This record gives sequence, C-alpha cells and structure tokens, in this order.
Amino acid sequence: MFFLELPVKPYVKQYIILNYGNPANFSSNKFINERFRKCLIKPSRRYNTYYEKQSFCKYAESIKIILTQDDFYRYGWELSPSDIISFGKLIEHHAKFLACNMISFYMTYMNEKDAILCFQNNFGFNEDIWQYQSLKKIYDRFAVANGKIYYTKDLTLKLEKLLLTNLSNLGTLLPEAIRQYENQNK
Repeated sequence: MFFLELPVKPYVKQYIILNYGNPANFSSNKFINERFRKCLIKPSRRYNTYYEKQSFCKYAESIKIILTQDDFYRYGWELSPSDIISFGKLIEHHAKFLACNMISFYMTYMNEKDAILCFQNNFGFNEDIWQYQSLKKIYDRFAVANGKIYYTKDLTLKLEKLLLTNLSNLGTLLPEAIRQYENQNK
C-alpha cells in the first residue's frame, strides 16, 4: 500500500477523517476519487510560482491519502502546489456545505449560537480545528447568499396540508374550508 501526504487546513483534515478515514481512501466517492486521480495524472503547474512564494501556513495539518499501486507506478506520488490548493478548496467547499446545512437544520429547534456549538460537538470540530467565529461567518455568508432555510416553516406547511386533507377525507372539513385556508396562506 502506498501513501501520499497531503497538506490541509485543520477542519479539512477532520472532514476527510469523518468521511474517508485516516489514512483516507477516496475510492468510496467516485467524484472525489476521480478529481484526486486527475491531479496525479495531469498535474497543474499554472499557479505554482505564485503558491511557492506564498506560505502554506493555513495548511497546518497533513493527512495520508491511500494510493493504489497502479496509480503510484503509473502517475506518481505527489501533487503540485497548484493541485494541493485546488483539491483542498474542493474538499473545503464540501465541509462548508455540510456545516451550513447542519447548522440550518439545528436552527429549526435552537438558536444560532447553540446550533453552531452543536455542529462543532457532533462532528468533532472543536475550537482548535474550526473556530466558532469562523463557522458563524461562513454560515452568515451562506444565509445571505441562499436565504435562510426555514425547515420548521416548510415542515409545518406540509403537515398542515396533510392534516387538512385527512380531515377533509373524514368529512370533518369541507373542501370549501380547505380552499379558504389556501387562499389565506398564499
């Protein structure tokens, strides 16, 4: 078995460990595995000079990635600086997407602060790995760009419709009452 050391941000490392293990095996996710393999097959060198001048201080952690014997001998065992950044951003996007959606879900029954703390606790993103303030900023940007997701409101509307339909089928409510309800909630 062959390994590649990939420098990553602390929360990206935790996300990879959660989803792919340690050492990470991307074979369970076809999209991620193909993207990783593409970095080996045809390394991008477009931004190498720029990234070599920059420090990788944000990439304070590293994680071992499992390479197949075929990939190791056929394509190599290292990523260019451009590919390290590119692949890291891809995984980072997935981690942020998970965070925003889980925080939105938790906010159906708790306030924002508790929702963020619950996310940190449930997924192992302590303050050293992914700071509360950073998560809050990410969530606020997500909420502004996509509009806050109101799971409770949507769930309530669907349940009301289901209950009204069932009550109508039993004869407790007449179709007229349901139409009046729908007209009021448009």
